[in-house]
Amino acid sequence: MSASTRGKYEVDGDKEAPKGRFSFMYDSNAGTCFGRTPRSWLLITIFYTIYYACLAGFFAGMLSVFLFGVIQDERPHLTGDQSLLRLNPGMGFRPQPQPESSVIKFTAGKNATYQKYVSNLEALYKEYKKAVEPINLRECGDNATDVDPTKVCAFDWDKQMPTVFGYAGGRPCVVLKLNRIFGWLPDPIDPAVPHPTVRCVGENPADNENLGQPDYQPSLGANGTSSGYFSQEYFPYLKQVDYRSPLVAVVFKNLPRNTLVMVECRLENLNNAVYDKADRQAMVRFDMFMQE
Repeated sequence: MSASTRGKYEVDGDKEAPKGRFSFMYDSNAGTCFGRTPRSWLLITIFYTIYYACLAGFFAGMLSVFLFGVIQDERPHLTGDQSLLRLNPGMGFRPQPQPESSVIKFTAGKNATYQKYVSNLEALYKEYKKAVEPINLRECGDNATDVDPTKVCAFDWDKQMPTVFGYAGGRPCVVLKLNRIFGWLPDPIDPAVPHPTVRCVGENPADNENLGQPDYQPSLGANGTSSGYFSQEYFPYLKQVDYRSPLVAVVFKNLPRNTLVMVECRLENLNNAVYDKADRQAMVRFDMFMQE
């Protein structure tokens, strides 16, 4: 028998059994399946069961240390200057149906062009109109006696904000919201105005001319100018149940047609908020474009 012939056969006593192409899957002569005997398969199954059980237990233990030993329900792990915001608040704005876009583009009187913006504002309105448990509320105002910081002041949208958003009549409303920073308290520059104020201007002189003087709700006025403000009574934020961030509505009543206006809204009257346009701190920007 030639060498090539011998490679195709196994000798078992006086028998020669041909080796098929599937003999690796099951070899009746050696009693193996995929190269292992049943005893070998049993031992390796037991080994890997114990190995992965120990690995899963180690992972669960480390996760438990992280969840219950590091993260707290009552406060963030990193606060103050250690947090990403570093006690320097920023702002967000609505409507923003697409988070990646800061352009508000519409045609006054054409519902299809601005309905997405109105819907976005209505969703925010509904969120603020959700019932707040009385047990979580405290008295607010100058004569308040309950100053428990673990309770919240109710933000009454219907009293402080517009309920009609003005896009149909060419007077669009944009809502500004101060970012939540755990434990942050405003430090006003002017003691007579004990609130963070906000004012919207054009990014460039031409934008400023096109923008005109917006209206704010709630607002403060002095020396013929006005600005919005975030009431001091809503701070500090301590992860209170039913907490609602204060809002300011800005109504642009003099927008020109077919002109892109770049708007920048800045926090003012604060010693502990540093304006930084590059990092978008203590400010927010967006673009307004009202078509014919």
